[in-house]
Amino acid sequence: MEVTRWIGWVVCALVVTGCTTPQPSTADREDAPPIRSASPEVQAEFDAALEDLEAGRYTEAEEAFRVLQSSHQGDEVATLAELYIGRAQLGDLEALFEESRELSGDAEGLLGGLVSSRRVDDRIRFGAAVYLAVGRAGAGNVERALATLGEYPGPSLSPVVLEKDRQWVWPLVAEGLMENGRPADAVRAWAKYYDELVATAEAEEELPDALETTAEEVPAQERFAVARAFTAGDDLSLDQARQLMTEEFSLSRAVGGWSLLRHLVGEPQDDESREVLQELFNEVAPDLLAVDATSRAAELSTALASVAGPERILIGALLPLTGSDRSVGRRALAGMLVAQRSFHVAGDPRITLVIEDSHGDAAGGYERLVELGVLAVVGPLQTGQARELIEPARQRGVPVIAMTAEAVRGADEEEAEVPSPVYRNFLNAVAEAQAAATLAFHALEDRRAAVVFPDMGYGQTMAYAFAEEFRRQGGEVVAEVPYDRSSSDFSDVARQVARSRPDVIFLPDTGSKVAEVTAFFAQENIWGLAPDRRPPSRSQRIHVHYLGTSLWQDPMLLHQASSYVNGALIPAWYSPVFGESETRQFAGIYEAIYDRRADHFEIFAHDTILHLRSLLLERGVSGSGLVEALEAEEWTHGAAGRFRYRADGEPQRYLRFLRVQGGEWAVYDHRVRTPLDVDEAGALEGP
Repeated sequence: MEVTRWIGWVVCALVVTGCTTPQPSTADREDAPPIRSASPEVQAEFDAALEDLEAGRYTEAEEAFRVLQSSHQGDEVATLAELYIGRAQLGDLEALFEESRELSGDAEGLLGGLVSSRRVDDRIRFGAAVYLAVGRAGAGNVERALATLGEYPGPSLSPVVLEKDRQWVWPLVAEGLMENGRPADAVRAWAKYYDELVATAEAEEELPDALETTAEEVPAQERFAVARAFTAGDDLSLDQARQLMTEEFSLSRAVGGWSLLRHLVGEPQDDESREVLQELFNEVAPDLLAVDATSRAAELSTALASVAGPERILIGALLPLTGSDRSVGRRALAGMLVAQRSFHVAGDPRITLVIEDSHGDAAGGYERLVELGVLAVVGPLQTGQARELIEPARQRGVPVIAMTAEAVRGADEEEAEVPSPVYRNFLNAVAEAQAAATLAFHALEDRRAAVVFPDMGYGQTMAYAFAEEFRRQGGEVVAEVPYDRSSSDFSDVARQVARSRPDVIFLPDTGSKVAEVTAFFAQENIWGLAPDRRPPSRSQRIHVHYLGTSLWQDPMLLHQASSYVNGALIPAWYSPVFGESETRQFAGIYEAIYDRRADHFEIFAHDTILHLRSLLLERGVSGSGLVEALEAEEWTHGAAGRFRYRADGEPQRYLRFLRVQGGEWAVYDHRVRTPLDVDEAGALEGP
């Protein structure tokens, strides 16, 4: 039985039994020093027995601890050995709960005696309490298990609890605190348990390939811990909620802030108190996102919208808060919160995001947002959902700005008498390839191109887009070489490219795979050339301009292949190295708040909200004039550079470029307007 299943079983049983005992005082014993023998020989004997116990050799461990206890009764570790005899008798905890095995009378008496003894070291006494509770819960005696924890000192584990047992013990301690009327301590226990789960997951994490479409799933144990912490939060007092907001763990702060806002939002509001509520939401929002509690953030945003004053401007966020795409929805929301100046207390607080879940029913979410009075809706993230909103947006007149990888409006919509106010603001992979081809022909003056690409959907699409655009510009594609990404030998690919003698190589793949492929190119004497240089006339090497895509932004590329691809150029929607003030400001604020680098979802969500905020607040555009203002074809500035909306709802921007220089990314002072128009005048912008 997996951990989450047995926790759920315990919770179901609690609903039936209901158990309460007086509250004891709290104490944190996790930092207490370990219990050790003064004798090195005895300690070595103890350590050998403990190694058996940790390895699951329970019979051997029990026998070794019994020998130690009888031989060294006056030693510091003798009583600890007694505890571990009881732990050994529990055996494998997963099997214990799977089989609902009865706790032996010997273990019951031994552990129970340690719990009731006031002369036993507290580290051992409370370690015995959790093991006795685990044994009773595994036998189905939930009420007795929680009663065992009635005097438990607080949201901490004794250092004598085995590391491998913590995943089983933490949830039971937290449930015991909840059922014994101690919600604040229960939240703290769930928060510590959650933090351990996250730390373990991060240590074991394997990053997925950037070309693979994988949905980030939050493990069931983490989701359960978050859900139970918020359940405990239902019973917090105002003072308890305030205290939790100041504590170390994100989950404690998230539950405390959520509880505090729920207490306060029902009170009578004036302008000053509304501003306080908004600032409180701004403070707690990053923690809600950090623990994947975006649905709680949505709940609070709706409550704030319901008490908004006449000066409040509402913007809807229609994002996946549940389902397989919720991780990207959370990232987009993080960028939106920065853009509404949530974290600038001195800023204008009149913009309020109202958050709705797009999963399953985007049209219903749009209608709910419109009913609440939003002036625009940002999202959804899926093309199909965005297209479902074309007709509702036309009827309602509230514009939608989707963050989809594909265009939303089709040919039929272009012929409509009244165009639907549906726009798109997100990256365009094909535009990257077209911009790279334009840059190669005009700025680098390359005339012979080799296109080397992974033989899969993304690679094929990007290769075709680059080749077609390069030919249209007047260049010649001298080689189009596909390769199998699963291969580890690219010698044949390198030889084909070397025979073609290109000026430029376009390679649309991830940074790590590019590093692998270009190592074979170097063996064939193909080396990168800086964009401001021409190849030496008498060199034995084949010097080329390397061009890639935004997927090259991977530390592995610089670490392994910067010498091979020195001077390489890639289009980039965002990078902290770009010098524009909007980019630098966003990078600094985002990393300070979330302690990580932003990616595309955060960037485009931020720029979309920032643009709407500028129109509605700084330029004073009314709700009825917002569509006209969006279609005014005026350039605006954001973290991803300059952009505007075309008549078809598509974004047009000057796409910026990075270069590999000295083992680092540096700015290349050329930009290409994209998507490219038929008339190319002004498409390339130099320094």
